[in-house]
Amino acid sequence: MAPIIGITYKSETRDIENYTNAIKAFKGDPLLFRSFGRTVQEHRASIREYLAAIDGLLLPGGGDINPALYFEERHLAVRGVSRSRDALEIWLCRDALDADIPILGICRGIQVMSVVTRGNLYQDIPAQFSDHLPHKVKHGDSWHDIEIQPRSLLNQITDENSTKINSSHHQSVKDIGDGFVVTARSSDGVIEAIENPSKKFVLGVQYHPERMLKKPEFEEHGAKLFNAFIKACT
Repeated sequence: MAPIIGITYKSETRDIENYTNAIKAFKGDPLLFRSFGRTVQEHRASIREYLAAIDGLLLPGGGDINPALYFEERHLAVRGVSRSRDALEIWLCRDALDADIPILGICRGIQVMSVVTRGNLYQDIPAQFSDHLPHKVKHGDSWHDIEIQPRSLLNQITDENSTKINSSHHQSVKDIGDGFVVTARSSDGVIEAIENPSKKFVLGVQYHPERMLKKPEFEEHGAKLFNAFIKACT
């Protein structure tokens, strides 16, 4: 039986098609959790039911997290905040961590992992991080190299110490949360991957492996990540 993978989204399923297609391609069965149109209280009441129905959790990309959740004033560059989505994903991630359910966080997802565990974020890399690479461009993805920590989960999955990845973000993890370690950075020092070695499979990446699957020269890296995640959920 295919493992059931919970995937959160805001309001439109077309926004997460790359993620659902990737899960299906590697023999997982997506179960979608919509945040828009439900109150924070409704989300809180549903978390136990959601977690009981899934074998793994994928936290996808999306808008910015409310900085109040990591006790900071909001920068002018913060966009796309959704109180409902923040509540759904933070409660799902927190309780999935407690239950040791496998989690893969992508872009916004790695940031949710950090905030849930008392970490924080750079709210805007161009304004708050000096000498940075172009992590976001106007159209499409930028591309740059990352260095991966030896013997980390990401290193074991990909068998790579360095690789080129895609990039489309203006925020990133600043201080990691409790239980996490940094396992990849770009050459400017921006955190590109974190993981929790005390859990079965808890890995967050700042880049987009679901889009790497569409690029033949980068497909292998993305495929290894999704294959390892689905295997951990089986």
